[in-house]
This record gives sequence, structure tokens and C-alpha cells, in this order.
Amino acid sequence: MKLAKGITRPQSQYFIMGLATSSFLMMTGCSNPFELEENKVSFDGYYFSSKLSRSKLDDRSFDLTVRRANRSLLGAREAGRYEATRFCIKNFGTSDIKWVLGPDDQSIGLTGKVLKLNGQCDV
Repeated sequence: MKLAKGITRPQSQYFIMGLATSSFLMMTGCSNPFELEENKVSFDGYYFSSKLSRSKLDDRSFDLTVRRANRSLLGAREAGRYEATRFCIKNFGTSDIKWVLGPDDQSIGLTGKVLKLNGQCDV
């Protein structure tokens, strides 16, 4: 059975499979094709991932974890400050933060490889 001039059904199936495979390989070759490199910020030469959780009782309060903080405590502290500031500006229009356990506390330590901070946007 002929589909188009000179192409039979088995050849078209191989062509489609090859096209799909090459598209998949191009997408997985990138570290994360959906995250722009220009939006990443490094601290003390490292990139840190963090997670900010808003308090259920007070929407201005938050808990923040910075993962892989053992690479650089100074960088992890600044990454935490950065994420908290972004959160407060985005949600409340201010960069002022009242820290309960903040990046400037000298007694701050790591829990495993994680740095834990918490505070409240000061509005």
C-alpha cells in the first residue's frame, strides 16, 4: 500500500518514530527545558533550591528550607534571605521581614544538609 509518492507505510512509521525519538533526546539533553538559566541566582558560587511554606494561621508568616546548605552556609543564608524577600515583595509589596530564626542569627545551624529559617513579612 502506498501513502505518498515513493513512501510505504513501514517507512513512514520509522520516520515518525525517529522524529519522536530525536525530539525527546533534544528535550532531555537540557538540564531543565522549562526553567530559564537567566532566572537562576548563585550565592557564594553555588545554586541552592529552596522551599517556602506559608503559615496556615497567619499568611504573612513563613517557614523556609534551603537544601544542600552544607556546600556553603554563607551562600545558603543569602539564598534563604533572597527567597523570603521575593515572597514578601510578591505578596505584600514590601521587603521588610521580621525574622524569628533568620539568616543573620549566629546560632543558626544545619539540620542534615538543610538550613531552616522562619519569619514574617512586616506590613
